[in-house]
Amino acid sequence: IESGGENLVRGLKHMLADMEKGQLTHTDGTAFELGRNIAATPGKVIHETPLYQLIHYAPSTDTVLETPLLIFPPWINRFYILDLSPEKSFVKWAVDQGLSVFLVSWKSADASMKDMVWDDYILGGQIDAIDTVRDLLGVESVHTIGYCVAGTTLAATLALLAARGEADKVASATFFTAQVDFSKAGDLALFVDDEQMKLVDQLSAGGFLD
Repeated sequence: IESGGENLVRGLKHMLADMEKGQLTHTDGTAFELGRNIAATPGKVIHETPLYQLIHYAPSTDTVLETPLLIFPPWINRFYILDLSPEKSFVKWAVDQGLSVFLVSWKSADASMKDMVWDDYILGGQIDAIDTVRDLLGVESVHTIGYCVAGTTLAATLALLAARGEADKVASATFFTAQVDFSKAGDLALFVDDEQMKLVDQLSAGGFLD
């Protein structure tokens, strides 16, 4: 009533635009500008594998702490969720504290990854990144952050390192919205049932979920 129906027209335009793109959107993608309000903190890729790229951020302090910070974001999101505009960037905040910050950017799943399993994200992903940073800086250990499913994976990585007698490679581990004990899955159980798993199987029939 207040807009004279203009909101309905605007909503229809959004729907048609989403249909043309083939996906639902919640924000205007054209509003983002690389380096301004998305992936704003200066850094560069220093290591690349078929599974991930490793970004090292430029220091903003005269000196940095000896033990670096290595961040594992979820592979179903993008690394820049932690580095939007400077005012909203966890990465910038960490760099400004004098930390040497590294962050993994996972490869988006495609047909080339159809044979990869969770072990690959542990061995060829997290442990490889931990060892790469340690070797690069010549340090004994790294601080780690595991975000969402990458936090679940980090818990498994820590267990494997401990079993190998290599637990001291990780000085500390911090978990962002990460579930580890699935025996009490809480609200997650509302979204994971037999029907949902059948749907996932159908959507990933080619060996990967786009």
